[in-house]
Amino acid sequence: MNLIQQKIKEISSDWELLVILAKRDISVRYKQTILGLSWAIVKPVATMLVFLFAYKQVAKIQDLSGYPIQLVIFSGILFWNYFANSLQAISNSILVNSNLISKVYFPRLIICFSSIAVSLVDFVVGLVVYLILALSLHQSISPYIVLLPLALLITSLFALGFGLIFASFSVKYRDVQQIIPLIVQYGFFATPIVYTTKQLSEKSWFLYYNILNPLAGLVEMFRACLISQYDLLTVQNLSISIIASILVFILGIIIFDKREDSFVDYL
Repeated sequence: MNLIQQKIKEISSDWELLVILAKRDISVRYKQTILGLSWAIVKPVATMLVFLFAYKQVAKIQDLSGYPIQLVIFSGILFWNYFANSLQAISNSILVNSNLISKVYFPRLIICFSSIAVSLVDFVVGLVVYLILALSLHQSISPYIVLLPLALLITSLFALGFGLIFASFSVKYRDVQQIIPLIVQYGFFATPIVYTTKQLSEKSWFLYYNILNPLAGLVEMFRACLISQYDLLTVQNLSISIIASILVFILGIIIFDKREDSFVDYL
């Protein structure tokens, strides 16, 4: 825990640099784009429409576990986009900023933490779209929406933990960069993003599934914060997700700290 406190202290002491890097990433992301922030709307909405077509027109599925299918799918996509984009940004952050790292010393963790900024902006924009969608479907917003920042924090810890591990090894082993898109691609379907855990919870192996994929509990936590009277989140899968997120975050910090000094040698 002393290491975690030390790293947090380093970041907090250079918070101005973190803000500068975050603003730079946001500016670079939307610079010279016609749609700008609208891309944060287009991508999740387009994904939702594709799955709505597949469910309603092809598979003839009209709802998911008794909740509006549009809200179930969109809330899941909103969660996954934040996690996946954060994971990819953190994993690539050291290599993307290799010129900066090789020229001057500063806590390298700042680069990884600041890389979440773009994903956070996209999430906020997507959240506004979700609220508009829910109201247009005459659905009330869950009172647990006040806990959404907590769900976002836990998800950020999970993304940071894995991202730091990948970032630590990708500097020396560039093959690691090929693994991340596979995780994002297959993880989308292995996690209840466009479906719920209701069907899975009836299986005898559901506990092992939750342990192997803590994101299942996190996405259901997101839905509980957004969809009114959503009752598929259990104490068990939530606890597993929180514990896993904290452990992965700590492991990521430890590995990053051990390999940080060798980054310049391979950049």
